[in-house]
Amino acid sequence: FYMPTLYPAASFSQAMQVLQTQDVLIGQIPEVKDVLGKIGRVESALDPAPAAMVETYVMLKPESEWRKGVTPRDVWDEINKVATLPGVTPASALQPIEGRVVMLQSGIKAPMAIRVYGDKLDTLADAAMDVAATLKTSPLVNAGTVNPDIVLGKPYIEFTVNREASSRYGMSASMVNQVIETALGGMNLIKTVEGRERYPVRLRYNRDLRERIDQLSRLPVVTHSGAVVPLEELATLETTWGPGAINSENGRLVAHVSFMTNGAKGDLESVTAIEKQLREAQLLPPSDPNRLALPAGYSLEAVGSFRNQIEANTRLMWIIPVVIMINLLLIYFEFRNLPIAMAVFTGIPVAFAGGMVLVAWMEVELNTAVWVGFIALFGLAVDDGVVMATYIHQLLKRRKVNSVEEIRNVVYEAGLKRIRPCVMTTVTTLAALVPVLIATGRGADVARAMAIPVFGGMLAEPFTSFIVPTLYSAYLETKMRFGFSDPLWEGTEEMPATQEEELMN
Repeated sequence: FYMPTLYPAASFSQAMQVLQTQDVLIGQIPEVKDVLGKIGRVESALDPAPAAMVETYVMLKPESEWRKGVTPRDVWDEINKVATLPGVTPASALQPIEGRVVMLQSGIKAPMAIRVYGDKLDTLADAAMDVAATLKTSPLVNAGTVNPDIVLGKPYIEFTVNREASSRYGMSASMVNQVIETALGGMNLIKTVEGRERYPVRLRYNRDLRERIDQLSRLPVVTHSGAVVPLEELATLETTWGPGAINSENGRLVAHVSFMTNGAKGDLESVTAIEKQLREAQLLPPSDPNRLALPAGYSLEAVGSFRNQIEANTRLMWIIPVVIMINLLLIYFEFRNLPIAMAVFTGIPVAFAGGMVLVAWMEVELNTAVWVGFIALFGLAVDDGVVMATYIHQLLKRRKVNSVEEIRNVVYEAGLKRIRPCVMTTVTTLAALVPVLIATGRGADVARAMAIPVFGGMLAEPFTSFIVPTLYSAYLETKMRFGFSDPLWEGTEEMPATQEEELMN
């Protein structure tokens, strides 16, 4: 979804020419299948897009048909390279729905931006340019994607009516203004009735004539006396520069400097570092050329889709501990013994370590999807430990144990009986995750991010089949050596005949 913006000075015909040229250039990239571009906006206050914003939908070929070694980031960089024409601002990589959501949330068309708050449009424009220059020096920012808002980049044509000259032709200032308004802006004169439908008839000059600024002063005007005179005899034409759009937030004027990171760090980590760099740049001495000098009362704020991640992280800060505590409580209610429950609980840190190792090895950002995967992993991580501890528990209740050696024999015997089902469970879980890890369709990136910690944790989880019996045995041996009694080794329950024969064999 290629979504650049033309400079506000561009006319409609120029914008159409740029759009058609971009479509041709993008279509020549080997990985591109189809290109569909549009320009303009809906005549509605609900559409946040500026009138000169280009929206080009780029459909790519399957990755199997791409050139060898080409990544999606390479394709996007090539699109930006060939389509960034003179007068066109760079664009950030977004998906169609993602782009709409980001624009509605933050008013920008990029994953992230620095919002500059100010009080005057002229100083706000200068501040946005200064922030953009500072961002381009950051090692975490892709300098080619830095795009400040053009606050004062739209040309305006001002007509100053010459009242004395107009009165000589029998025209007042309001009459001259009405002629200019009708010629350039248009005016609905009558309505035509077509059956039950009614259409307004609008009068104004042709577009080609209206866009020729140098010829506007020669436009013919029919005066009240019937004479035809050029417009320059009735009014003075002057071209000035003003805002293309005035944006405000919380009652203050704002300008945005959008950018993209270079991928060296995650979005949240990059934005945090960039905010720190901007604060430090404002504290530099006035003699330093790298100093970011903002007018008094001006402030900066980072905005973008990463705000959703911050909110999610805030929720996860209490959700993850609650999930861990629920796991511990369920294990405790199963065994009614805190040391044994803690021994089984060791499966969670072991699996967590395995998941983190795989996440780091695959260089995956710790986003919300990854943490959701860890939450799912915490529920699976104690399965082998519960199986082992439950079987040891059952054997101890059915046998009378009198020595440390007998405790070890029971634990060893239980481990041999339950290692196979534990391994089978782990292998089937890993096999089920393989299709998710190698998927490449829509939404595969989110599913893969959730599956990576689960896969890494389940690779490390079989170690709990050795850790839990060892800790279980150490706990019982310690109690026996210090002379404590435990109903587990009293052998109070009878063993079923079939199981007793199986153990004897």
